[in-house]
Amino acid sequence: MTTPRRLIVDPEVPLFYHLTSRCVRRSYLCGNDAETGRDYSHRKQWLLARMEQLGQAFSLNIHAYAIMDNHFHLTVYYDPKASSRWSNEEVARRWVIACPTRCSSGSIDHRMTEARKLELLRDPKRLLRVRERLGSLSVFMQLLKQPIARRANEEDGCTGHFFEQRFYSGAILDEKSLLAAMAYVDLNPIRSQKADSIEAAQFTSIHERVRT
Repeated sequence: MTTPRRLIVDPEVPLFYHLTSRCVRRSYLCGNDAETGRDYSHRKQWLLARMEQLGQAFSLNIHAYAIMDNHFHLTVYYDPKASSRWSNEEVARRWVIACPTRCSSGSIDHRMTEARKLELLRDPKRLLRVRERLGSLSVFMQLLKQPIARRANEEDGCTGHFFEQRFYSGAILDEKSLLAAMAYVDLNPIRSQKADSIEAAQFTSIHERVRT
């Protein structure tokens, strides 16, 4: 039987976590699909951009990532109580970063986004719900994956799940385990023989660090 998320993620104590989520059927929906010959690698940039966007909003910090052809890894520091310490203004500001209003072209409508923030500040009950959502690891993963799934389905002209509904989350309890987890995430493309060097391991945090 699947263990409920509330029994895996500590709701009180800030901890590091290793997170993993896979595409449905482990299909190569984010890379080169040998079966169809189609290249979906551009979707990795979608996921990276969304990851960076949500990292500015939720009560977590992303310390390592690797976006593979059919799954992705994250190492995050998650503080479940951080959002409870934010001011109402901070909560509203972060929420519209996570969920901005967009124009028909797909670009952010800054005027409408600001109006939504002000409307949220006038609604204490909704603001409380938003505060709770910004402090949820499950909501973070949900909002990370849903837009990618929608774009991929539109591109493929299909419906249904893109990512598996459940994701792995493992608490990291000491410094040695943290270093091992970050190394595992960073070196995933090399370990799986998708890259032969750190410089070639694109869409990983270590590749980003080397470049900068």
